[in-house]
Amino acid sequence: MIMATQGYNRANTRAYGEPAGIRLLTRLESSGTDPFTASQAADKGATMGLTPHHTLVLLNQLSKDGWITRIKKGLYAINDPLTRAPKAHPFAIGTAIVNPSAISHWSALQHWGLTEQISSAITLSSPARTFPPRSETQGTDLRPAWMVGGVRYQFTTIPQAHFFGISKVWISDRNQVPMFDAERALLDAFQHFHIFGSLSVAMEILETHMADLDIKRLVRYALQLKVVTVIKRIGWALEALDAPADLLAPLQEHPAKGDSPLDPGRPSLGRHNRTWHVIENLQIAR
Repeated sequence: MIMATQGYNRANTRAYGEPAGIRLLTRLESSGTDPFTASQAADKGATMGLTPHHTLVLLNQLSKDGWITRIKKGLYAINDPLTRAPKAHPFAIGTAIVNPSAISHWSALQHWGLTEQISSAITLSSPARTFPPRSETQGTDLRPAWMVGGVRYQFTTIPQAHFFGISKVWISDRNQVPMFDAERALLDAFQHFHIFGSLSVAMEILETHMADLDIKRLVRYALQLKVVTVIKRIGWALEALDAPADLLAPLQEHPAKGDSPLDPGRPSLGRHNRTWHVIENLQIAR
């Protein structure tokens, strides 16, 4: 890749060590390292005879001059020389912010073609807690999020035991990212109502894409999650959509204490389904 330098206002932005900085970026990009860490830049810089300190000075100047975007301390993305926006796919930036993490929820569902809903943020899950810096989301109804290049990145912290069902997906010719597969992403729609709003989202996806999904895998994932309310909701939903009895059996046999509402965001009023230990508090055509 040849960095575009024509049109760059050198009179205003020419900086100490600029040629070395551009060469450094060329080496990083040619190796597929984008986003990149300060440590990775130092390793590449060493091959050019640069000291770690000199490399950090170059990164600081490159950031000021718009050649790179500082995502967070020690993490950078290479910018398009014309737009000064990160070249890397937003999914690659998101999964670089927190390690480990995976594209999940709305973003994963949209990638797999299970929803046309466009989220206002890139949604990810991680077993590591993350604390976004204060931003324009403070004091609003929006969930706290990282902001990079005008894009919002929302992370949901989950138990390590729930961090499964992950595939490595090429989302561009430059970037491969970890992402919840279709069934794992759908599983969250039966649990995380603070993100999806209601059970209707999960039910619509399941009904519309029943033939496209690996239902055996969905059942296996539900049992692996070990959240009783999710297991019973999925069992009820699959029965409502006439799934085979042999698929329902392990979900039905899973022990449960008491009845839980199908949709916890609605009043717990409705018929108590003793087979699935759920309170049918929503209207679904059956």
